[in-house]
Amino acid sequence: MVVKRTLWLLPLLTLTPVHSVSQQPTGYQLAGTAINTTSSSDPIAAPIQIVVRGDDCKLTVSPPLTGSGVCIIKNFVPASGQIEIISLGPPIIAWSGVIKGNFASGTYKIDNGSQTGYFYTALLGQPLVITSPQSVTNIPVRRSMCTPAVESSISGEVEGWSGETIFKLDNGQIWQQAEYDYNYFYEYHPDVTIYETTSGCRMKVEDEGETLLVKRIK
Repeated sequence: MVVKRTLWLLPLLTLTPVHSVSQQPTGYQLAGTAINTTSSSDPIAAPIQIVVRGDDCKLTVSPPLTGSGVCIIKNFVPASGQIEIISLGPPIIAWSGVIKGNFASGTYKIDNGSQTGYFYTALLGQPLVITSPQSVTNIPVRRSMCTPAVESSISGEVEGWSGETIFKLDNGQIWQQAEYDYNYFYEYHPDVTIYETTSGCRMKVEDEGETLLVKRIK
């Protein structure tokens, strides 16, 4: 949000990531309103929308708020409808709310707590069925290595990836590139989030637009 307030919103993401949740259909759209309440005397509202197609989800936040990013479902409790979502940004945003029928609402917060707000969204189109991540079938055991999502930092410098690049994290874990891809950038000690998708564990480096399929080797 900048106020420009970067509506670092992921609200709609509320029912998005196909990677953590099994659902029918796999394509749908959510729309609603996000309200930045960082300044209680001057709240700012804006339309938000999310479109999900298979494993891809796209978040759109209209002016005057801004913000977008890949999202994942960190936790979902079917009995109560409570859900926690992480937007990989940048910046990384966390939000929590409750799903009731085809409506979802709750609050969101930027990872450093500098901005907060709440949201209301509704499903457009066919009813959405969400089940607990634990009920997902045919998921390789290795995916448990990134469920819940791993949040850490790459130790030292990183100059993108180019084949079998290895990433050492501050938490002691070591991950390796698991798909053929080339992307050059330079960052020192960047934050990373490694999360589950239907194709395996995927890594998002802070401030970088592309993500990478990775596997844990230690």
